[in-house]
Amino acid sequence: MYQTVRGMRDFLPEEARKRQFVFAKCRQVFEKYGFQPLETPAVESLELLTAKGGGGDEIENEIYSFKDKGDRSLGLRYDLTVGTARVVATNALAKPFKRYYIDKVWRYDRPQAGRYREFTQADIDIFGVKGVDADVECLLVTKRVFDALGFKGYVIKANSKKLLEALMAECGIPAGQQVDALRSIDKLDKIEWNGVEEELEKRGVEGREKLVDFLKSNKRLECGELDELIAKATALGVPMEYDATLVRGLEYYTGNVFEIRAGGKWSCGGGGRYDNMVQLYGGQGTSAVGISFGIERVIQLMDEAGIMPELPPADVLVAAAKDEVRDKAAEIAEELRDKGVNCEVDLSGKNLSKQFDYASKKGIPKVVVLGPREIEAGEANVKDMASGEEKKIKLDELAGALGTP
Repeated sequence: MYQTVRGMRDFLPEEARKRQFVFAKCRQVFEKYGFQPLETPAVESLELLTAKGGGGDEIENEIYSFKDKGDRSLGLRYDLTVGTARVVATNALAKPFKRYYIDKVWRYDRPQAGRYREFTQADIDIFGVKGVDADVECLLVTKRVFDALGFKGYVIKANSKKLLEALMAECGIPAGQQVDALRSIDKLDKIEWNGVEEELEKRGVEGREKLVDFLKSNKRLECGELDELIAKATALGVPMEYDATLVRGLEYYTGNVFEIRAGGKWSCGGGGRYDNMVQLYGGQGTSAVGISFGIERVIQLMDEAGIMPELPPADVLVAAAKDEVRDKAAEIAEELRDKGVNCEVDLSGKNLSKQFDYASKKGIPKVVVLGPREIEAGEANVKDMASGEEKKIKLDELAGALGTP
């Protein structure tokens, strides 16, 4: 029997409906702020994906890479930002260019609980704005998305790559060891402080004791961009928190970085400023900032918090009590669909009892029962499957009674 490829999975309808619900909420908020959709290929040249200054040496080991039939070196995208930066570098786009993107990405990680090799991100990015107002807008969008999804008590943590670099210099860490130090700190959630200290020692990072002491204190050096970001976002109602240990894993970040914590041990999204990437891919120097949400992790947290709404496959099943009214039932279902009601009808000639069973198994909340008498009287019997309550409703009032004006 065939199975999915290791680290990848199928999403059956119940889970797929959750995904579509989250996609729709993200898309509504993104478009509310004027972000436009963008689509790029899942496959990019390996040279682009491994460009120095992009994802860094560690991401190179995680790329799904292969040769095509023309012996070209290619890879599956590991995020949605690199392809977007290529688009900005090779097209004359009006600035600021604001795009959103919801799609799958691939990383050749070791599969484990909560981590897969194929996963979905929802991204926004702003190109062509130097000041922190663009960073703040990314955080406002994040707040609105997480509010729309029903999260409570979430926080957006913030730090600055510039601040971290200044801190490491003050601690006496040589420039050549700073990337190694950041990589170790970025693993804090996974290996905790003992593990970080062991890694720093193993890597021979100078000044590590001073660095760890400072990070544990959560003190903050003066950083105008970060201070301005936190002040402006907080004033607009974004729940902000400084975190000295926040290090975004990808090396392309150049300024403010941020991460969303909405419950659980792991973040469910993050981003930051990356002002050098477009130039790296052959374009003009272009300021850029963005944020990305991990859809699978967001859904997991929603399930754990009990905030994922019921998402039935249809609003109603239009059930024929007798075979002679099946055509009329189909006609009434079409009328309801025209008025915005999502309907199913029985396609298999089931008797009424089995139609009720079908609605129950599928989680369809209401059944509209039509028999010869009901049709003659111009009405239907509507049963609420949860309560068992039944009501007679006039056919011309049916859409409104089912919750659609």
